[in-house]
Amino acid sequence: MRLMRGLYGTVNNNLLYHALDTHFIGEKRLKKGSYFPVKVYISASWKKREEVRTLANKLRKLGHEVFDFTDHKRRNAPEIPPEKFPEQFNPEKHNYHDYLDWPEFRFAMRENYQAIAWSDLIILLLPCGQDATADWALGVGMGKRSIIVGNPGAGVRCPTHLWADVFSESIDDVVQRLG
Repeated sequence: MRLMRGLYGTVNNNLLYHALDTHFIGEKRLKKGSYFPVKVYISASWKKREEVRTLANKLRKLGHEVFDFTDHKRRNAPEIPPEKFPEQFNPEKHNYHDYLDWPEFRFAMRENYQAIAWSDLIILLLPCGQDATADWALGVGMGKRSIIVGNPGAGVRCPTHLWADVFSESIDDVVQRLG
């Protein structure tokens, strides 16, 4: 039995999953531990693309609908990993708005927003960058349930992660709980 410290203090992780369960009572839940398809948005770093695809495929096999930002075949936007835009922002060289104002970025951000609004559950895979955390926080702000998987890098802390409903150590744990 693992204890997790969250916004409301230290609680048993099973109780955190119970809190997540209560969100799916009614048309989304059949019985304890058995979920109707849940619409899931996975938020993560591009560096975790294989992990994202693995999680998405496992959840789909369980019958859940999943928005996987790394799979351009399942979304309407082209794949835009950071390698596609390797030049880092330099305030001495760039105007920030102009630097960001690429049609690919605008389209992807609009699609991400729509997918977050569509979802029931946001899963954030750590470690990640600002964009993934912003997507997760947007979902939390929209009232979506959320799970954080993993830990940030050494020396990193983000107290807003306490907004999560559930903290999990592994993808397999999340898949088991949503199965």
